[in-house]
Amino acid sequence: MVDFIAEVEEELRKDDYNKFLRKFGPLIIALLVAVVAAVGFVEWREHSADRTARAASFSYLEADQLLQDGKIDDARVAFLTLADVAPDGYAGLSLMRAAIIAGEQGNDAESIRLYDAASDRFELPRHSQLAALKSAYVVANQGNWGDVEQRVSGLAAEGAPYEFLARELLATAALNQGKMDQARAEFAYLDTIPGVPDTVARRAQQALVLMATATADDAPSLAAPDASTMTLPEGGDLEAGSDNEEGSDNDDTP
Repeated sequence: MVDFIAEVEEELRKDDYNKFLRKFGPLIIALLVAVVAAVGFVEWREHSADRTARAASFSYLEADQLLQDGKIDDARVAFLTLADVAPDGYAGLSLMRAAIIAGEQGNDAESIRLYDAASDRFELPRHSQLAALKSAYVVANQGNWGDVEQRVSGLAAEGAPYEFLARELLATAALNQGKMDQARAEFAYLDTIPGVPDTVARRAQQALVLMATATADDAPSLAAPDASTMTLPEGGDLEAGSDNEEGSDNDDTP
């Protein structure tokens, strides 16, 4: 009798299980297929992105070699061509290299345009703002101080990657436009706030002395600080995606 009852219970369980499979089986299979497909798609994208980054790295090194060999025009074309097809990091870096070439050839307008384009292509703020700041330095060298002020105001925000360099340029722009109070406030900030690089603080001190000794009829002016030592992002970081936003990049060699 006990065996009979156990057999009946087993058959009932089987019947319930079969009903469950008939009702939910297709949904379970569909979910499993979707999970497998999603995992495969993610792995494919990662592999494709890695392959694209490595190809961009190789093309970037080829363009750089052209520049090293003195084939400046060929290098400029190579960098611009790469910028059209590379991932955002290498595209931005290539545009910055092309901007440097344009500046060295005396084409400031093209240099500004390319730096601005690079700033738009970079994803990390410290890369994007570096390109924007370099563009502002070129504008400053042209003496367009009103444009400089507009360009660097956002870059000079507290905690920004290049806050101190941007504030120095903002103060210089204010001074050259006769905005003495604004210039004095910015230079004084750079002279007193902790963490300002020695070179920037020293230039701020010199500017404050210049302003203190100037007369009303002899308003002081300053040339734009030298930004030639500001370095580009490392290509290896762009390829590996290991960049982060820790630390400060406010020195003359960010």
